[in-house]
Amino acid sequence: MPRPSKLRSLPPRLLAVGLLGLFDPSAIAAPAAPMVTTITISERAFSPDVLSLKRGEAVTLIIQNQDHDLHAFVPLLLFQGLNVMVTGNGAPEFNETGFARVLIPPRGQVEIRFKPPDPGHFFYICDLPGHQMRGEIIVTGDSL
Repeated sequence: MPRPSKLRSLPPRLLAVGLLGLFDPSAIAAPAAPMVTTITISERAFSPDVLSLKRGEAVTLIIQNQDHDLHAFVPLLLFQGLNVMVTGNGAPEFNETGFARVLIPPRGQVEIRFKPPDPGHFFYICDLPGHQMRGEIIVTGDSL
């Protein structure tokens, strides 16, 4: 005749308390929601023209073109070799180093999801002829 398991011989309340003691709800943390930051294009200017992000923190960068003109968002060096997800009604362009720029139609919007890997100062521009638009993303070494 088989021996009864020691777990089966424990009172159900004691077994439940013991199992609950092994479960630490704080050990199963939901992933943090990405930080959402918006850059608005209006009257051939980026606003804000300087924004700050934290290294390693998930970001959704929303770029809204409120002008009646086509504009480009060209991040200089920030996205080199980085996995980036681009959605919206813009036309993203890629080159050998990865995401290079996105054209945003009048009244259009683009969302770029990424995690900044390195601290530093990174500039972005609109490279269309006659558009003197420039901004800066500062990535700090701190992370949440």
